[in-house]
Amino acid sequence: MGRLPRAYLVFAAALGWSGCLLFTDPINKAPDVTITAPPASDPVVRDERVDYTATVTDDKDSQGSMLVDWAEFTSPNQPSCLWVTAALWASKATTSLAVDVPYPFKAQSLDIVCLCARATDHNGASGQACRRITPVNSTPVAQIVDVAGYVSGQMRPLCSPQVHLSAEYSTFPTGDELQSGEQLQFNWSLQYSGTDAAGKSVQLSTCAGIATGKSDQHRCFNAVGPGTETVNYTVTLSITDSVVSNGVTTKAISDPPASFVIPVNVDTPPCIQRTDPDVHAQRILLSRNADLGGSYQSRTFRVLNAADDCEAFPLPAGSTNLPTQFVWSVLNTQASPNWSYQTNTSDSFTVSQASFPNARPGDTIQVRVEARDTPVQKLYQAGGQVCSTDTVDICCGSVACSGSPNDCIRWTTWTVQFQP
Repeated sequence: MGRLPRAYLVFAAALGWSGCLLFTDPINKAPDVTITAPPASDPVVRDERVDYTATVTDDKDSQGSMLVDWAEFTSPNQPSCLWVTAALWASKATTSLAVDVPYPFKAQSLDIVCLCARATDHNGASGQACRRITPVNSTPVAQIVDVAGYVSGQMRPLCSPQVHLSAEYSTFPTGDELQSGEQLQFNWSLQYSGTDAAGKSVQLSTCAGIATGKSDQHRCFNAVGPGTETVNYTVTLSITDSVVSNGVTTKAISDPPASFVIPVNVDTPPCIQRTDPDVHAQRILLSRNADLGGSYQSRTFRVLNAADDCEAFPLPAGSTNLPTQFVWSVLNTQASPNWSYQTNTSDSFTVSQASFPNARPGDTIQVRVEARDTPVQKLYQAGGQVCSTDTVDICCGSVACSGSPNDCIRWTTWTVQFQP
């Protein structure tokens, strides 16, 4: 029998010595890891928590016996997460959780994040999965509030004080929440539905006394209506949140925009509220003063205040309008009864028996005061009148006075009786 080649003998010996282990021992596979998130989490909104869950399958270990290490890696210029290697894990702080415990992710900025989960079996083999997350800002929600407390659509009187609207109750990033390169724009507009050409030029403007950095969140204007019909002003607001990140500008715009309606009432007449004597006093007595040698007693009648939308009395501070005017008249019931209008248009009128030398004890006169603003004066000039008859002592316009504090008293009348 011939001799075998030396190389064959060496190969045969190697097979014998190894016991064929290279072909019969099982190979340990690394765990397979996947990451899932709730469907509503796309896109991920900055500062809003999203719970991510890892699913692990392994040929040897059951899923429940392994822990999952979680880590967040940031590299905005990478199109995927394939760059996350085992070497990077070694220098990264991780969070270890049971497989059935979700990882609470919350983006603190708009930087792109690779959220990675790694599972290691009992033989030391590791498998990982990563999810590339591009956070976005939440969409702003615009809201308009009237600083004076009016709600949208609530009627306000003509010549109301300056309307002051605020956007501070809107939802948008503020203070430390703002990122580098992030800008907020508050886009205000005013629409006017009246017929007065001057009113159409009304413009929104910044408001005085607003803290630095918040002026864009406030707008003011004066509602100037024609006084002939109800006039609506509609203010709208949208908020744009612009962010420049990695050279790309993204915008989130409030949709729909907020809307606030300011209806302005037609002109209302002036209403006498308080007088001296009281507006409902019926009879005032005047007599000679024996202590002063029989001189005649006098009495001053005074209007203390009258309400009006534009021409109140007294005028509020800062008003540039004219105050309500008062028309005084006297009826001498002993002579030919007729109302005699006085030249005095101030808030007071003095009556003395000396002004009526023919009056005898027991005789009476009537003193009347009427409040008139500019539209009421024009009504009289055009031949109109406030009440249908002059015989009404207390006039409330076209409606009868009810005697309640809500009556709008247009004029009131006192009866003055002369005493011995």
